[in-house]
Amino acid sequence: MKKIKFLALVGICMLGFASCGKSGSDGLCSHRKAEAEPFKNYLEAQSTPQIVDYRSEEDYINGHLPNAKSFPVSVVELDGTNGDCAYVKKVMAKFDVNKPLFVYGGKDAFGTNGMAVPGQLACKFCTVTLLVGGIDAWKNAGLPIETGKPAEDQ
Repeated sequence: MKKIKFLALVGICMLGFASCGKSGSDGLCSHRKAEAEPFKNYLEAQSTPQIVDYRSEEDYINGHLPNAKSFPVSVVELDGTNGDCAYVKKVMAKFDVNKPLFVYGGKDAFGTNGMAVPGQLACKFCTVTLLVGGIDAWKNAGLPIETGKPAEDQ
């Protein structure tokens, strides 16, 4: 029952991607997907990239992209005021919505969580880029990872 309730909430959040109207202060809504190397290039083009790892905290501790912040998707809840997920609000509170946001999950980046998270965030941030294949694609490309707990200020 708990899993069904969670999947229902994620499904409702996914509706926001199809109906989002604008993002950031310029009114644009951009959502793209990138393989590991282009994703890395996008990150390197930013002075301070904003990176969200939406896997579980345990997965984050075992290996994550350098400078990524842990925002496990399991905290998705609807707050009932305007249909935004509480998850999206949590991410928005920590990052600048007028700058690009980079997101990734596990290897199944296009599963239920993989579409809900970047879809909802694309409605609020100027550009959201999803890492195709998630952390596994990053590792398979021989790119660096870090281990350890999230910083206390997340």
